[in-house]
Parts: sequence; C-alpha cells; structure tokens
Amino acid sequence: MTENLPPYQMPGPQGKVQGVAAEKVNKLLSDLNITADIQVMPWARAYKIAVNEPGTLIFSIVRTPAREGLFHWLGVLMSTKTYLISLRKRKDIKVEGLVDLLNYRVGVKRDDVVFQYLQSKGMLDTIVVLPETFVTVKMLLKGRADIIAASPIHLDYMCEKIGCNRSDFRFLFELDELSNDFYLAANRQTSADIILLLQQKLAEQN
Repeated sequence: MTENLPPYQMPGPQGKVQGVAAEKVNKLLSDLNITADIQVMPWARAYKIAVNEPGTLIFSIVRTPAREGLFHWLGVLMSTKTYLISLRKRKDIKVEGLVDLLNYRVGVKRDDVVFQYLQSKGMLDTIVVLPETFVTVKMLLKGRADIIAASPIHLDYMCEKIGCNRSDFRFLFELDELSNDFYLAANRQTSADIILLLQQKLAEQN
C-alpha cells in the first residue's frame, strides 16, 4: 500500500509505481523474487488496510511512538525534514512554536503523520483536513489555508506540477519532533520469516 506522494512514490505508466522511494521497494521485492501488487490510494485508506490486513506492506511511512506497535518496521527508504510553510507574502503569520498554530488554519492530509502529531498536541480545532498533499498546496495558494506542512523536495516537485516556485513560500518552523525517516513497514501479523528476510535485504541495499 502507498499513496501518491511525488517524488517519493506516484503512479506511472502501465500500472507501475515509480518515484525515488518506490524504486527502492521495487528493487527489494525483485531481488527477493517477491511478486507484489503495489496499490496507490489515499493515505487514510492505505494506512487502515496496512494496519488490519496480514501480509500487507506500506510505504513511505514515518515512524512515531503512536505507530510503533502497529507495524513491523522493515527499514528506512529515504530521509527528509518536515516544515510548516506559509506564503511568503503573508507577513502577518508568525510561528515560533506549536501553540502559535491556534491562530491560523493549518491544512493537513487526513491521518498522515502531521495530522496525528497535531492531534496528539490538541490542535484539532485549527486543522483543515484535506484528502491529499497536492490539495494542501492549492488551498494554501488560494488562501483557504494559512499554513501547510511539507518537505523541501516535495514542495519543489509540487511546484513543478502546479506552477509555483519555492520562493513563493516561507519556511516557518521545523517539526523536529517528527521522525525524519520514511520507512517501509509491514502489518503486525506478517510472517516472522518474511519480516526478517525483508529487513536483511533492505539493510544490504542501504
């Protein structure tokens, strides 16, 4: 299971899933002669399936204390940093800590790591819940959200598609409490032998 999160993973031609993280997953499965059907869907649905259906893998997923016991963590695919971002022209927005978010509308993707993090901090009243990350950028550009969360590499990719520039945005605050690693993880009921095999092969690749 995965979501459309370019440039990490995204639908490609002939039903293939491509992107820098997807390439590592495809190579891992190929090296082990494992045939897998990689499905791209909204994150909330992918996450629910991965939690509940044995034999399911999910990527790219951030490892957090709340998620720790829900999955077998197979290894790191990519590393990144997550920032809170506003439009550069919005000089009125000032964020020095999470409490300042209560003054603004924060656009986040349903059930992603930022949503869960802000929820754990009691920030639900300020959250504008959206279906996927491209929509968060569009809502920010239209002024329907004041702040969103994104990594620099992801923002650059989205701007390439939407027609904006990184210079249009201001990086307000790094969410350094979140893990900076994107993992491949497996449902808890997956066979221990398969888990060990995947962990060992991924460690070799890294």
